[in-house]
Amino acid sequence: MSRVGGNYNVVLDPWRAYFAERKRGFREVDDLGSLPNQATGSVLILPSTVALSDSDRSRIHGFRARGGSVLATWVAGARNAAGDWQGWQFLEQLGVQVVGEMTDNEERQLVLNGESPVSHTQPAGQRIWMSKASEPLLRLRGEMVAGRFTNWARVVDSARRAEGAVLYAEGSATAGRSVVFGFAETTWESHPAPMYPLIDDVLQWLRREPAVVRAAWPEGKKAANVIEMDTEEGFPNALRLVEQLRPQGIPATFFLLTSVARQHPEIVTELARDYEIGYHGDVHESYKGQPEAVQERRLETMKGQLQSVLPDIRQVLGFRAPLEGYDDTTQRLLQKVGIRYHAADPNSTEGRLPFVFKMENIKPEDALIVLPRTQRDDINFNKEKLDLEQISQALIDDFDMTADTGALGWLSLHSQNFGADAPLAQALPSYLQHLKQRNMNIWYAQAGQVAAWWRERERFKVGVDQTGRRIDLNITVTRGKPIERANVIVMLPFKNAVSTIRSTKVGITDPITIRLDPFRTMVKFPPLAPGDYSYRVTFDVK
Repeated sequence: MSRVGGNYNVVLDPWRAYFAERKRGFREVDDLGSLPNQATGSVLILPSTVALSDSDRSRIHGFRARGGSVLATWVAGARNAAGDWQGWQFLEQLGVQVVGEMTDNEERQLVLNGESPVSHTQPAGQRIWMSKASEPLLRLRGEMVAGRFTNWARVVDSARRAEGAVLYAEGSATAGRSVVFGFAETTWESHPAPMYPLIDDVLQWLRREPAVVRAAWPEGKKAANVIEMDTEEGFPNALRLVEQLRPQGIPATFFLLTSVARQHPEIVTELARDYEIGYHGDVHESYKGQPEAVQERRLETMKGQLQSVLPDIRQVLGFRAPLEGYDDTTQRLLQKVGIRYHAADPNSTEGRLPFVFKMENIKPEDALIVLPRTQRDDINFNKEKLDLEQISQALIDDFDMTADTGALGWLSLHSQNFGADAPLAQALPSYLQHLKQRNMNIWYAQAGQVAAWWRERERFKVGVDQTGRRIDLNITVTRGKPIERANVIVMLPFKNAVSTIRSTKVGITDPITIRLDPFRTMVKFPPLAPGDYSYRVTFDVK
């Protein structure tokens, strides 16, 4: 580094700051001959270590063979001790292939998978900005991907779906694990806080410390998917969507602009017979910034207008603001008038999961759940000037991205853009066929079902006490009816380890375990009545 005018402290200092902030011990190693002989549980970090000598490489491989793990960033090992180009063989030995550099400066968002072994505390679709730096972002391929580079909208071209920015690998239960970041420390040193939780997860996995997380979705579903229509101008086009959905058996939610809905009582009745109905406001005007009294009056008018054509509105619990225009006042008033969830804009959260809108003195069962829109809609496609073929591919790409990350997929349609000749109406059948073909344990649900699950999930509390490679789970189900379909994901300490979970209390039915992949097991619990439960998780290596 010094010979070419570089300063290696630029990449070391972010790590020093991380360990200081986390109050974790570490040791800087100048001579790789000092690596421990008993390496299992030890982690060697190679921060953008571009140049490695032959003896360095040999010692690192020996360290891994003795059970030590390696975290390498950017172009580690691409040059020899003299600075001459060596190629990507070193990274390939860590389980990744470099296929190029990112050339689009807009694609600088690191988007993480949910419930992966090396990002298990991060919500699905969590977005971390990679600052512009002289060190380019790398395009990597490998067996296990935990994060990708995307643009702000989290759009990934289908040709690059298999590529990753955070990859992990483990050759065997005796050799060490490896994680590779396709970016240098200079991309996150100016805003380290979002990176620290990811590094925590990575180091825990590399140290072979098992972990348990509460699963995002019921019954072990990998992701959730909602199709909804903002039903306003062109109101009868809702029936065209029904015609496409019904043969596929795919549910949907229709958010009705009530001033228009009351002009079509027969259609409202037909939609309510087989699909979920929600509110889309009284008129197509944003609520954001309006005085509280005005907003509350509009919400009450909205409810009255729907009740004039649908007398029983007790189960109409969802809301989607016109123009995605709302504010904190809107959300507080929604809860006050009996709404229990609302569909929000894509930037309402950095992740892609539902969340609870925090309010004081509100019972958990009455909490307002926020469901972010996560896929591009017809308005986005119109702005991008996509043709029919491009819209079809964009629909599929967006769904695949949410499914791969374990997120909430939310496709919003607009009735005024769903006429017989509309590109989106013509593209949707191929999208629905893709959903059926890729039915890889995806939960196709109505919006209200997702919100109800998320509220139930809030009642399922999981505490973890870890001793070595044994985990004690302390589970509490808070007041209410028994919770069903609850599950947790266990990150295994060894590849293909066999996990066993047993209740530590007499008379409690043991849950069942299901292998998800070589690194994770799912634990499915029987219905759990309110109360406290204790379980012990142990591991055996095949």
